[in-house]
Amino acid sequence: MLELKNIVKKYNTGGSEVEVLKSVNIHFRENEFVSILGASGSGKTTLLNIIGGLDKYTSGDMALMGRSTKEFKDRDWDSYRNGTIGFVFQSYNLISHLSVIENVKLALSISGHSNSENHEKAKKVLEDVGLAEHLYKKPNQLSGGQMQRVAIARALVTDPKIILADEPTGALDSKTSVQIMELIKEISKTKLVIMVTHNPEIAKKYSDRIVRVKDGEIQEDTNPYVVEEVADNGFALKKTAMAFSSAIKSSFKNLLTKKFRTFMTVAASSIGIISIGLVLSISSGMDKYIQTMQNENLSSMPIMISANQVNFGLSVDDDNSEKDSNGSELVPKSSRDVHRNLYSVDALGNGETFINYIQNNAKDYYSAIEFTQGYTIQALTKNAKGDVIAVKQDQDAFGDSIFGVLPEDKNMIMNQYEVVKSSKDNFEYPSDNEVILFTAKNNEIDKATLKALGFDENSKVKYEDIIGKEFSVIDNNNYYRKIGDGFVPRDVDTKMYDSGIKVKVVAILKAKDSFTRPQMTIGYTKSLQNKMLEKEAKSDIVVAQEKDKTVNVATRQKIDADMADQILATIGGKSTPSAIMLYPKSFNDRDKIAEVINNFNKKVADKYGPDSADYHKYSITYADMAKQMTTIMSQMINTISLILSAFAGISLIVSSIMIGILTYVSVVERTKEIGILRAIGARKKDITRIFIAEAGLIGFISGAVGVVVTMLLSIPISRAIAKGLEVESFTASLNAKASIGLIALSLVLTLIASIIPSKIAAKKDPVEALRTE
Repeated sequence: MLELKNIVKKYNTGGSEVEVLKSVNIHFRENEFVSILGASGSGKTTLLNIIGGLDKYTSGDMALMGRSTKEFKDRDWDSYRNGTIGFVFQSYNLISHLSVIENVKLALSISGHSNSENHEKAKKVLEDVGLAEHLYKKPNQLSGGQMQRVAIARALVTDPKIILADEPTGALDSKTSVQIMELIKEISKTKLVIMVTHNPEIAKKYSDRIVRVKDGEIQEDTNPYVVEEVADNGFALKKTAMAFSSAIKSSFKNLLTKKFRTFMTVAASSIGIISIGLVLSISSGMDKYIQTMQNENLSSMPIMISANQVNFGLSVDDDNSEKDSNGSELVPKSSRDVHRNLYSVDALGNGETFINYIQNNAKDYYSAIEFTQGYTIQALTKNAKGDVIAVKQDQDAFGDSIFGVLPEDKNMIMNQYEVVKSSKDNFEYPSDNEVILFTAKNNEIDKATLKALGFDENSKVKYEDIIGKEFSVIDNNNYYRKIGDGFVPRDVDTKMYDSGIKVKVVAILKAKDSFTRPQMTIGYTKSLQNKMLEKEAKSDIVVAQEKDKTVNVATRQKIDADMADQILATIGGKSTPSAIMLYPKSFNDRDKIAEVINNFNKKVADKYGPDSADYHKYSITYADMAKQMTTIMSQMINTISLILSAFAGISLIVSSIMIGILTYVSVVERTKEIGILRAIGARKKDITRIFIAEAGLIGFISGAVGVVVTMLLSIPISRAIAKGLEVESFTASLNAKASIGLIALSLVLTLIASIIPSKIAAKKDPVEALRTE
């Protein structure tokens, strides 16, 4: 059945070659009990390892049923050990974290049988060796004899043709030794049993044949078997393949035996996932918040096109204004450019001004279009002492006018503001003799503005004191008086106050969020402005300024025509709007309006040339503060997220390295287990899978833990951010796609980190691995 022909085995140790087996020739019968005796170092264990396929001969040949093993590859030797050989070791070599039946089933799982079939076979063979009551115990719960019976059951379960026993009674007492030897003797009736032992008495009592080995040579064979040439009868080996589920199960059980270390490893590995998860969660929350802010608050903020558009580097311009960034010259650019928008001029030469163009082409994208004339009313009020004072007509600390015209659509106001106090039960759009006071979300108002309105700038003001506050709107003829060729303001007194149109504060509106800044403090109606403009157009100062546009009639300073037009607009004498305000129907419509403006500029560029002076003269620039705010916020969030992700990525890399180290530690700790698995036929690929599966389990669990912890931490973080932003709610959350992605990332990184240690495990010499304690 088994024949060794001129087997030579040499080892290289310390640069010198040692010949352990010297031309060994022996033939074994199909079923017999052969004992190999010899002193330590005689070569008997090496001979057994070569027969078992754990070690490879240097020269010669070993034939099984006439088939030579010279051309065997690694996978052939794996199949040979699994299906043809059954090992029984002196130290039992059971895997401690597996139960008795699982140890036995392991050999079957490598041979590719189904789990249910494996269970029944393992159970039966354990019953045959007298361990029916110990199926689910761990090896450390058994006696030495019972553990050796488990080892024998494991050797028998694949129904091998050859049983190799290496000192099977070496660790047992005499009584148990007899029981084990009787069991092995019974097995030899149907199989070839080859036993290595130091004990000649046991060999003589139980063996059919004794082979003595000395110095690598066979010295004596009590029952030699001589056969002429045996023909190859086509003996086939069955391929082995450990199911990946078996690798996962084995790895999982190993992790459970080291609960504390597994817990600490998972905790450390999940930190990187938690970090990235929180970054994604908060970023997602900020995106939702910006989207909500866009739809609910910023969507009603207008796109503004001013007659004199100031560009601080934030204004939106058309694509043609962008110069070649790869040129060899420096292009001068002011950080504060003023562009004059000539939107009342027929720039395209087709009888259509920009105002006509925007009304014709963008009407589907805005809910309202308003024109401001640059005119600000002159108003008086009374302070706490009852003295009449002028409300200064310059701008507040933010550059916005104290007085301003309300949008004609009430919904535009209510989208951004909430009523905190009103003189009426239900807030209504004000009439011509009513005005509204606006404040920021935190109820703050500029000190200078408060003083201009007649209140003490250092004291808080109650809502009740503001509701009903009266102002007197004064026209030019009552405000200015002519002295010589010029005009100067009259003295502020009760007579002037009584001459004006009286308006009262009927409501206080507060911004809904901290990003909405009131563009005016006191808002009055468009119809009131129109009434005042009718009067101002006929006023003495306007008539005088229109008559002589070479001087400022108020200061008598020399001016040009452009400055004269600006002065006329300020005092209500010019109908050309100083600004156009477009109120988009939705936030997305902002881009469509911008596209219409850019298309106009492209037509101007086509007509005059993109680099021409006329293009610069007739092109239109605009300011979209809502878009700029969200763009800047998004860029900030993306930048912060990128930085935080980089730090989180570093922690992921560190944890991956740690996984690699821990996997290598596991390889070192499980070296003997590697030897056992290789002995029962596991392929190198199977060994790799076991350790990759272990790392994969840690990666998967770490990812899942990281996602769960992220979700839990997102709750208090959301509340903290909502409080910081002064909003009702903020939801930082991980969506399903991000959660799956994080778990997959954790899994992939740990698998990558485990590749090298797993390959090291697979390359371990099974003989050396079995010697490891």
